[in-house]
Amino acid sequence: MWRRCVLPAFCAGAVAAFFLPVRGSWTVWAGLWFAAAAGSAWAFYAGRRTGLAVMLGLFCAVSGMVYALWRTQLALDAQWAVAQSPQSVQLDIRVRGLPERADKSSRFVADARTEDGREYRLLFYDYSGRVWQTGERWRVRARVRAPLGMRNPAGFDREAWALANGIDGLASLGKERTALPSGAWAWADIGHWRAKIAAAWRRTGAGVSNGAGLMRALSVGDRSGLPHDVWAAFRPLGLNHLVSISGLHISMVAVMAGLLCRWLMRRLRRVPARPRLWQLGAGVAAAAVYTGLAGFEIPALRSLLMLCVFAWAWARRGTQTAWQVWWTALAGVLLLQPAAVLTAGFWLSFGLVATLLWTLANRLPEHKWWQAVRGQWAATLVGGIGAAHFFGTLPVFSLPVNAVAIPLFSWVLVPVALLSSVSPFDFVRDWAAVLGEWVSTALLWLGARLPDMALAQAPAPVLLTALAGAFLLLLPQGGRWRPLACCAIAVFLLYRPPAPQAPLTVRVWDVGQGLSVLLQTPSQNVLFDTGTPAAAEMALLPNLRALGIGKLDALILSHHDDDHDGGYPALAKALKIKKLWAGQPEHYPQARAQHCADGTRWQSGGTVFEFLTPPPAANAKDNEKSCVLRVIANGRAILITGDLGVAGERAIMAKYGSALYSNVLVLGHHGSKTSTAEAFLDTVEPETAIAANGFANAFRHPHPEVVARLEARQIELLRTDHDGAAVLVFGADGIGRVAHPRKWWQRKPL
Repeated sequence: MWRRCVLPAFCAGAVAAFFLPVRGSWTVWAGLWFAAAAGSAWAFYAGRRTGLAVMLGLFCAVSGMVYALWRTQLALDAQWAVAQSPQSVQLDIRVRGLPERADKSSRFVADARTEDGREYRLLFYDYSGRVWQTGERWRVRARVRAPLGMRNPAGFDREAWALANGIDGLASLGKERTALPSGAWAWADIGHWRAKIAAAWRRTGAGVSNGAGLMRALSVGDRSGLPHDVWAAFRPLGLNHLVSISGLHISMVAVMAGLLCRWLMRRLRRVPARPRLWQLGAGVAAAAVYTGLAGFEIPALRSLLMLCVFAWAWARRGTQTAWQVWWTALAGVLLLQPAAVLTAGFWLSFGLVATLLWTLANRLPEHKWWQAVRGQWAATLVGGIGAAHFFGTLPVFSLPVNAVAIPLFSWVLVPVALLSSVSPFDFVRDWAAVLGEWVSTALLWLGARLPDMALAQAPAPVLLTALAGAFLLLLPQGGRWRPLACCAIAVFLLYRPPAPQAPLTVRVWDVGQGLSVLLQTPSQNVLFDTGTPAAAEMALLPNLRALGIGKLDALILSHHDDDHDGGYPALAKALKIKKLWAGQPEHYPQARAQHCADGTRWQSGGTVFEFLTPPPAANAKDNEKSCVLRVIANGRAILITGDLGVAGERAIMAKYGSALYSNVLVLGHHGSKTSTAEAFLDTVEPETAIAANGFANAFRHPHPEVVARLEARQIELLRTDHDGAAVLVFGADGIGRVAHPRKWWQRKPL
């Protein structure tokens, strides 16, 4: 009995460690560990079998937590130190990952050494159009910052991504670079061959760029060859997991290699003594090579480790159950990289394998095709719930599309991509790219016509209840529970957060170096600005979906600048927008945008929205054309000025004077010294100011002079670069603030 609890308890402890609000003292953890060890020893010598199972489970759980805490703290200590501004340093680097190119920019992972001997693994960005090759060594000048990003309730979490992938910092390259010797054995590096294969795919003929990009992604894991519209088409089809060197493809390559080995052995005059081991060895070796083509990145290594554990169990001729093998693989991944818990891929990959075991194990013999249908249905059901939780969307037609796409990709496209990659003839890759182009064209056509469903972020109890319902639904004898299971899943799919009860709830999203403010009343959703295109996709849209917002009653685009209206196309495609206001409506002719003219106002319940936009002077720059919005609720007000400069501030002061008084001021131009003049602050008299800017941004926003002006007037400053998204509730008792829950491994909020 006690043997069965060791691995599950260790895994549960390692996973639970990442959900602690604080790490706690190492002394306390050491005390808990020794106490659990002593209790286990006592139960063993006393011969108490039940007590031994309990105490040993507790000991393993504490061991898992301590191990995960220790490994993650080591990773945090190894990261680049948090500083308000990027540090310009000289580095000796060795390009490690396969550089991804887009137009004149590129990014890549490299091992870096500072002048004082400190070593880091950094993600580099280069915007000068230079070519970087895997395995090269350079001496460069770069501006390095800690791997902190946007911090919102939902959306992409750069801190979690960096921890899970072993990234210690982010670096922007300068113009200086000097080549260093690459070493005599550089040709033996797997990265060297990855780069050659990627370069060969780039030489394919014009007109099949999407097909060549798809084949490049499947052969060496380089997904930079596929444009944004292809990814947008794959999302509603639920196919993004197939366009990479995924665990599914690695497993299929191993199976094909094993089958080929068995076919060859049957044609030998003398069959090896243990053909099973040869077959397993061939499969694992092929999977290892394919993982190497992915650059031995952590997600691919995780899949390889899982495969090795299952191969080891099969080699032992079934001495372990399928679930014991699953727990062994899970424990192995957590030992390799505990922070893998922070990625959606970890939960989806292990969750889907567990789903297949739950669905197909211990059943009466069935036809293989019926098993495949049952397994596909189970994976789609549980995977759909997981995807809805992590990404906020549910690919409605994922089941039939994946039923065709999975065998097509795994058994046709992946082998073709690999064989074409090692072919010495370019025309073979051209034919393969044509095949990839046909597939991508068909998927683009299909993705443009099949919808996906946006889902709100359900609370943890609702999610767990839905998963329990799904597993009940998949039980062979679960017929009497199926109505209840379907109800649990329906509650998850139909869940919508309750509408805000306060007259006004303001959410200043953390969209990096940009601005986006959601103003919610009990009956309306008004969005002021969208941030950049990337921020809209990674932060703004996921958070709007998490709140259950499928339409905007009004969208205000302050002016035509990428960090204010860059996300508009993505929002217009994903949400219904009833009314569009703009400071420069001429840039949105198809949307029939209206100018946010001074004096325009409307009311939602007891909340009043009014534009105070000054008429721009002749030849005024875009910033001076910004919309100015003031919102009043419960006798309190918030003022948002976009990128309005000092001249525009003087204009609205001259017209409105003390009537500009607002309790909250969103700083103009992200806190630049060209806005927020002293006279303007004295007129508005805010109690709280909010600076919407990116962490360690190159503009030094908010500017120290603006910060000093606020401090001199004892105005509280909230910063999205330090604090993440700011949530203010305008209630009857004043303006309340909703704090972000923080885990011990997170450094932001600072």
